[in-house]
Amino acid sequence: MTSRLFSLLPWCAALLIATSSYAQVRPSNSVYVLLRGAVAGYYGDLDKNSDGDPDSATPDIQDGFEEPGFGVGAELGYQFNPNLSFGIAGWYQDLPALNDGFQFDQTNNVQGGEAYQLQGLFRFIPFANARISPYLELGGALVSGQGTENERNNGSADEDVFGYGPVGGLGIDIALTPQFGLFLGAQSTVVFPDVALDGADPGAFGVQADNADFDILANVGGGLRYAFRPPYTAVEIEGLECPAELEAGESGSFMVMTNDDATMPVTTTWQWGDGSTGSGMTTSHTFATPGTYPVTAMVMNEGGEDSESCLVTVVEPPTPPALAGCRATPSSVDTGEQVTINATATDADEITVDFGDGTTASTLPARHAYADTGSYTVTITATNEYGSDTCTIPVTVGDSYCADITELNPVFFGYGATTLTADATSRLDENIEILRRCPDICVTINGYSDGSEPGDALRISQARADAVLQYYVGQGIDAERLRAVGRGVDPDANSKEDPGPGDSRARRADSIPSSCAGF
Repeated sequence: MTSRLFSLLPWCAALLIATSSYAQVRPSNSVYVLLRGAVAGYYGDLDKNSDGDPDSATPDIQDGFEEPGFGVGAELGYQFNPNLSFGIAGWYQDLPALNDGFQFDQTNNVQGGEAYQLQGLFRFIPFANARISPYLELGGALVSGQGTENERNNGSADEDVFGYGPVGGLGIDIALTPQFGLFLGAQSTVVFPDVALDGADPGAFGVQADNADFDILANVGGGLRYAFRPPYTAVEIEGLECPAELEAGESGSFMVMTNDDATMPVTTTWQWGDGSTGSGMTTSHTFATPGTYPVTAMVMNEGGEDSESCLVTVVEPPTPPALAGCRATPSSVDTGEQVTINATATDADEITVDFGDGTTASTLPARHAYADTGSYTVTITATNEYGSDTCTIPVTVGDSYCADITELNPVFFGYGATTLTADATSRLDENIEILRRCPDICVTINGYSDGSEPGDALRISQARADAVLQYYVGQGIDAERLRAVGRGVDPDANSKEDPGPGDSRARRADSIPSSCAGF
């Protein structure tokens, strides 16, 4: 029966381990108590035959569980870590197959006996993180049975004899809760000397006696274990995130990842390698100077500690370009006159100068001549791989020729006429050339009459001014730059100075130039 149980244990263990979940479920550094009960067996000299006659008892060791007894025990020990413990155990075993020094009762039946054990046991659990795991226990025992020092064969005892011997066992350990456990297993104790347990030496019955100088106590059972301290799952670093490179003055993010089942609380500290420290599973740090820094993260909890390091290279921060002293010389020029654009550029890989009229340059200083008058914004842009910088410069382009224009050609009309003559259009064409060159000049057209012409003088003067305006517009001059005003009779008209009718000098339209600002 025992051999069958022992042969099944490895298969049971393998099945239970395969179906268990892996996480730390057994404590470390904890005192525990263990209570156990078992079916007890005995292997030794005193197996008897069916009629109870000791003279016909077989000397061979028979199955010790033909007449099973029972055993109860308790153990107090210390769990060093989830795998290994040591305990002091006490056993009481009632064994019907163990007779008291071959003392027979009146019916010629062998009387049963008792055994006591005090054991010291190391217990090893190989799969400590499995909720169900096999275990192996080894140790030694001090045994008290029925033996005496003298007169062992006839039962007259002068002195008790204690036995000793190795203890071995194996079984299945089941972690029910973090502190409670159930175990099932088998254990055997080999007892020396033979007489200590059953009071019979080898050869006590002649040729039929047991010739081995030891007996064996066995038990198969189980029990409960209680640890006074719950298990702590040690924290372990499963990953570390560090930036490989940072710029001096740049903040970098750091994170440590630990096992999810680590017993809380978990404390995290950082050694930055520059003499400073930090904390937190996710944190940040700024290195002030370039260099290579070994960064170490350390995590710890009640179950232990772990650390991991990474290297961070800190480099000089990149320098974007900078522009200073942006200027135009001169800032006001005439058309066709050259202007020089310049600036001080630092750390620039590329320079672009936009003159504001659709043309560009790629070097400083840059020189340019504008074809048209106006107000232009020159933009200088400096770039490199780290960024860009810009500055703007206003440039005013005028025309000195236009600044000298104070009058334009007047045109004259026939007596009572409001239409332009060929001479008048020729004069106006000269004015149009000036207006085209000088877009900032606007014109007020004043029409006059000599006062002797038939009809309303104001109407005639207005018609003459309108005729000039229409000619300007027809030649492409913006009407917004023109204003036509009929002034009526020219106050300086004098018909006596002109031999014809009226005063031909007063029958005219004057184009008066002025700045378009406020026109």
